[in-house]
Amino acid sequence: AKILPTPALLPLHRTMVGSVAGVLPLVGVAAILTEGGDDRTTTNAKGVNKYHCRPQPIPDAIFRGSCTCNIPTESAYRAAEAAYQSMQDGDVSVGDIMEGVRSKIKSMYQVPAGTEVFLCPSGSDAEYIPLQIAKILTKGRKIVNIVTCDSEVGSGTLDAAGGKYFSPVVPLPEDGMETKAMGQPVQGLAENVETVSIAARDMGDSSVVNAKDGVQEAVDKCAKEGSVPIVHCVLGSKTGIVEPFPETNFGQMVSARDAFIVVDACQARFRREWLTDYLNKGAFVLITGSKFYRGPPFSGAVLVPSLVMERLLMTDTTLAPGLSYFLSSHEVPSALTSWKTALKDTSNTGLALRWVAALDEMELTLAMGDDDKDQLQEAWLESVLSELAKYPEQLEAFEPRSCATIVSLRLKRKDGGFYGTPDCKKVFEWMTLDMSDKLSSPDAAPRCYIGQPVSVAKGGGCVLRIALGSDSLRQLVGDVEGARAADAAIVKKLAMLTRMFEEVSKL
Repeated sequence: AKILPTPALLPLHRTMVGSVAGVLPLVGVAAILTEGGDDRTTTNAKGVNKYHCRPQPIPDAIFRGSCTCNIPTESAYRAAEAAYQSMQDGDVSVGDIMEGVRSKIKSMYQVPAGTEVFLCPSGSDAEYIPLQIAKILTKGRKIVNIVTCDSEVGSGTLDAAGGKYFSPVVPLPEDGMETKAMGQPVQGLAENVETVSIAARDMGDSSVVNAKDGVQEAVDKCAKEGSVPIVHCVLGSKTGIVEPFPETNFGQMVSARDAFIVVDACQARFRREWLTDYLNKGAFVLITGSKFYRGPPFSGAVLVPSLVMERLLMTDTTLAPGLSYFLSSHEVPSALTSWKTALKDTSNTGLALRWVAALDEMELTLAMGDDDKDQLQEAWLESVLSELAKYPEQLEAFEPRSCATIVSLRLKRKDGGFYGTPDCKKVFEWMTLDMSDKLSSPDAAPRCYIGQPVSVAKGGGCVLRIALGSDSLRQLVGDVEGARAADAAIVKKLAMLTRMFEEVSKL
């Protein structure tokens, strides 16, 4: 049996994270996991990314931040180490791993026959795939990409849906490549593309927007001018909003091959049967291994339905030159030989290892029955809400029971009202630190990782989130008391930091 390697035994692959005294560079697999992504995966002088997460396990940390960014579990990290060692030994290549990941995704989700899988550095980059395919299949026609639930899907979604750069860092840069500004067109993708944004909420009263009328209006305009709509629906936003499958005359346009549907399921909080239904309806489905499934940041995939793949295989292909900054030949299905020929065979080792880590969690969790998971999730939700109710002067649940695996909450000010985004960002960071010395309380010691602030109203109104992940879901089976104790510790620390916010801010 092959012994799993440790970082000390792996080749000394380094990523410098700054020159602060006492801070060492990330080495080995930890360094590689940060590569082949965008600015969200890069680490700072403290060795953490913009979400205060490290690309390696943190012993004794409490993790309920799967709706934002993950720290890999011990098991997932070991899987990535083993895969990297196999690459170093020459047993497998990045291409082999990517092919295995695509095959595993199809088998675990039991997708309909003919479905193919594209792998992407994140859920944001995944937006480029439906756009590129739509441009190939409707050559020369204007594309109108209609993004629903805007501001509660990925921060780069709208730019990516328009064929634009959403980050100054690209996964596969060329030597001497100039930094790309966010919003700058990606060569070959942005031309003749328009985006329509439909907000997630009315920012006046925080109510969820029904996108149906906005979608219908945009689709009708497309039909009148002869352009091609791509309509998004969302299977779980940052706060758990579900934007339903389009219920308009749009379906006739899809049947006539004059429109496309994209289901944003990047949070991966869905039942397998829903995925099958969407694919059978001819929709692209975007998923990730780096939200609910606790894979390190980030890993995305696009499931392309057989109805689209059949057309794509019979159509001459010209790829956007700019796509090569995000995608190599290893990330596309083997059947698409024209794509593989057009793309470089650059190895995105970081993405390969991130997907290996994610699959370690996915396989264990998808082995559970959906009904069993639903029951566990509902019980977890009620347990967390009961903990929040213990601190009515500091914490308030926002839209309780709107999502079984994400609890959104607001922090109450002593003088009335709620803390806004800048202050919630401070609390978000403080939660990841041992604050026991500063607050003279052991209750402030646990390092707790939760979901980052999300704006839900004008004037800085926002929520923080406590999110169940795949590992904490499975813990509810064998160690429910331990899981609930962890949730209670998170809520208690949140309440303490909220109560003492002004004092802590001055420290």
